[in-house]
Amino acid sequence: MSTHVSLLSVALGITALLNWGAVVRDDHVVQRITKPTFMLLLGGLAWSLYTDQPPADAPLVSPLLAGLGLSLVGDVLLLTATELRFRFGLLAFLGAHVAYVWTLATVPGRGGFPWPALPALLVVLYLYGRFGRHVVRRAGRDRYAVFVYVLALATLVVLAAVKGDWVVLAGCLLFLVSDTILGHDRFVHERRWAPLAVITTYHAAQVLIVVGLLR
Repeated sequence: MSTHVSLLSVALGITALLNWGAVVRDDHVVQRITKPTFMLLLGGLAWSLYTDQPPADAPLVSPLLAGLGLSLVGDVLLLTATELRFRFGLLAFLGAHVAYVWTLATVPGRGGFPWPALPALLVVLYLYGRFGRHVVRRAGRDRYAVFVYVLALATLVVLAAVKGDWVVLAGCLLFLVSDTILGHDRFVHERRWAPLAVITTYHAAQVLIVVGLLR
């Protein structure tokens, strides 16, 4: 591992911890600084991993970086989640998921029948049946957009399972968990622990996706 990759990794970890602490304290000033900084550092880490020693089966890096960039836009929009900003944030993250699906589509599969796709599909269906459908129903006039978003995220999870990389799959599943908590907290029932759960699973998801694709 090169020096700049190590430094970016340390900075990424410190920024994440600062952001989680700000969420616990409800410190909006620190959140506004550390939340976008995390994604900027992760984008830098992704580029460094790709240019430092790219794996032989590395995916296209352009859609991956686009997904990270759109996630950054979504993060900034959701820092003050008014109704309009939430809609644009939803659109940004929808674009991010499409970019990640595109990235995964360029990754060669493991060969043979994709058995991990079956339990992944069951997890997706369970989370939708247990939580997702209530989020869609309670989303009001945004319910169609939310449903399309759910489909995009479900596609990402199943495709990750088809490709057979467990690190990437873990990241996509954590993304699903994070967004399920976020949607349920916004549209169905607020919980005090939800903001911290959302941000920790979200950060872990993004890191696992990047590291899984470029390690």
